[in-house]
Amino acid sequence: MSRFPSCKAGRRGTQGFTLIELLVVIAIIGILAAMLLPVLNKAKVRAKQTSCINNLHQMGIATSMYVADTQAYTGSLSTIHGVYYVWAPRLFPYMGNSRQAFWCPAALPESAWDPNINKTLGQTDLTGLHFDPFGIRDTTRFSYGINDWGLNLNANPQLGLGGDIDGGFSKGPVKESQIVKPTEMIAYGDVPAVLNPALISYNANMDPTDTSVGHTQCPSNRHHYQTDLAFCDGHVEAPKRNDVRDPGIAGQGYWRTRWNNDNQSHPEASWAPNPSWLGDLDP
Repeated sequence: MSRFPSCKAGRRGTQGFTLIELLVVIAIIGILAAMLLPVLNKAKVRAKQTSCINNLHQMGIATSMYVADTQAYTGSLSTIHGVYYVWAPRLFPYMGNSRQAFWCPAALPESAWDPNINKTLGQTDLTGLHFDPFGIRDTTRFSYGINDWGLNLNANPQLGLGGDIDGGFSKGPVKESQIVKPTEMIAYGDVPAVLNPALISYNANMDPTDTSVGHTQCPSNRHHYQTDLAFCDGHVEAPKRNDVRDPGIAGQGYWRTRWNNDNQSHPEASWAPNPSWLGDLDP
């Protein structure tokens, strides 16, 4: 009898997985993938919101620098040669000339401040002599808005950070001294970046009283129903959107005061409490 194992026996010892074993391994991998995908998706969502918060924090710091130089806030827009937003261009040099920082990473790519991507950009500039391809107009898709009028467009003195800088609605610049509590005054935040251009209306404003179908001025809830908000002192918060835009007084006076530079709730300002889109997630 041979003292050495046969070649046939050796081959049996090195055989690979059976079909059943392979199916079991594939099933386990599938289960693990199904468990990991939601975790990875949540991480991706959190990363986009973190980037958005960083953008808004930069806007807050840039605003402080602008106010230090001019003793006034930027205002929102000009109407002399068509609607031309000024708040973003005025902050632009204080943000390292980065247009990327004016776009929320969780919003539609078509809302970027880039005419190669966002075809709704372009407007005659303040001089009325030149076309600005980066010009933001009333029908431009954007993902951030300025708190221009606070809770009441008709209030005098104005309640926000400054609406129209010229024309019939102009009420002059908002001075630094008019902001009673900079730590409590909303400056900028997420707004819906809708794809349909027919629904876009003053998308670079932020107005909680907007209850239109497109509601492109209303704070957006795209961060899992939260809206990221920058305040005049530069800090950022991420509350539930439906809290910050609730028109009621009882229980919500705290948020109402934060829209107004006098830090008052202004109960005379009211709007529809339950528009049809209230529970939907914005783009």
